[in-house]
Amino acid sequence: MMITINEDNLFAVIIKGSLGLLITLTLAGWILFSLNVGLGIFAGGMIAIVNFFWIRNVLQSILSQRPANAPMYAQFRFIARLSLTGFILYFIITSGWFSLAGLFIGLSIIVINIVTLSLYSALRAGG
Repeated sequence: MMITINEDNLFAVIIKGSLGLLITLTLAGWILFSLNVGLGIFAGGMIAIVNFFWIRNVLQSILSQRPANAPMYAQFRFIARLSLTGFILYFIITSGWFSLAGLFIGLSIIVINIVTLSLYSALRAGG
């Protein structure tokens, strides 16, 4: 079954693929290495996916506003997202419950999925 990817369903395809990859890598990390690696992959992947959602929602809000309000709104949301992500990462890194290698893999899930989808689209188009 071929997946039809277009502008209307691209976000959904990226999220579904990232969640599938997150589950697969979390289980593989836990089974092949340790619970800490699995937890690190899961935590990093959830942070990446939530940030991806947040960025999309902010961009949609900015594009629907008047140009005068958009820069301040974007700056506030960027600082809020960066601060919250920083606090969560600080807790994860200092807690000792999560593997740093697993965390880095998890944080890369969106990127891995986008690169995979790009290669899939290029190969499917004959390029």
